[in-house]
Amino acid sequence: MRKRVSVFSLAVLILAGCTAETDHLADKPADITDPVKKNDQDRKNVTQQLLKADPATFHFVADWLTDSTIAYVEKSDGRYKVNSFDLETGKTMMLYEDSSMIIDVLIHPLREYMLIHTSDDPTAATVKLMTIDGVVQDELTVASTELAIEWNDLDPQLILLTGFQPDWTFDVFLYDGHKEQFGLLTMEEPFPKWFGTEKVVLGRVAEHALDGAELLTYELATEQWSLLDVGNAIYFDTYEDVILIASLGDENTAKYTIRGQDGEIRSEWQMPAISNYSEWIHPDIEWISKDVIVLAAPDEGGQLDELASPYRLIRVTEGRQEVVTEEVIQSSLRCSPAGKYCLTGYSLETLIDVETKKEIPWLTFPES
Repeated sequence: MRKRVSVFSLAVLILAGCTAETDHLADKPADITDPVKKNDQDRKNVTQQLLKADPATFHFVADWLTDSTIAYVEKSDGRYKVNSFDLETGKTMMLYEDSSMIIDVLIHPLREYMLIHTSDDPTAATVKLMTIDGVVQDELTVASTELAIEWNDLDPQLILLTGFQPDWTFDVFLYDGHKEQFGLLTMEEPFPKWFGTEKVVLGRVAEHALDGAELLTYELATEQWSLLDVGNAIYFDTYEDVILIASLGDENTAKYTIRGQDGEIRSEWQMPAISNYSEWIHPDIEWISKDVIVLAAPDEGGQLDELASPYRLIRVTEGRQEVVTEEVIQSSLRCSPAGKYCLTGYSLETLIDVETKKEIPWLTFPES
């Protein structure tokens, strides 16, 4: 699931730009390479080129567009620009530009659409839904101070927005591009996650975060709540129509399961559990498929400030764990669509070849 929590949002939302084009959003935009065919072509090792960025204009790395192309944001001539960089050829191309500050860029798993979160005001934000070549389909204006975005993996027309007020009260909204509707969802907790296209999952902490939470599903059509029979969950995430749940195991360990909507367990494994005395700490998880994930984890559990071992990059395939690298910076993680490469580092400046385990700098900031 494409997701982000960014500074800027609230509860007043204004729907703009809903036109007849919205009904055709699921159609493939013109001149976009079929992602499956592109991924097959890119399974060969890329001839890795180096992007030399100006630290005065470079903003951030967004995500992968294909298995050999990365999207990033920079500011030049007073405008923010979403660019692509081809690791094979070294060529860059501008996909979109905006006069407003670009806070975040989300690339949909289909690699055909992207969400651009912009703002010029700390009390308001704009979310633009567009094709990967920069053609805007719809635009949402959100008045708030912090915004969480959950984009449905299967249907780019379905978006959940959690808007916070300065006092941390919140509202959850559903954007449905098929119906050209913005609707308020009644949620006791923020940050719902998609579970297929007709359900969402929500975590509800009973007393203390360290004790875990119960997981509830909500049917959008019937507005009915149901309790998942999973015990106390200390973490959960979803991808398409499966859910990953971490629950407490033995001392300093967590049991992970991936389940379908019918509750059937697809895979399970154990990993170290990390806390900071008040809550459980979980790294970014990158879904490659329903049965393959990549994440960073130490080889022992315990308190975060007492860890003696470094984080390692782990690929989990149907419950089988494989160490990709023995040491990785605990920071953001972005993996290519086919899972062959991952970006790590504070600026996502390091490329890791998951198959060869080789680490290569692809982004540098020359001093002059």
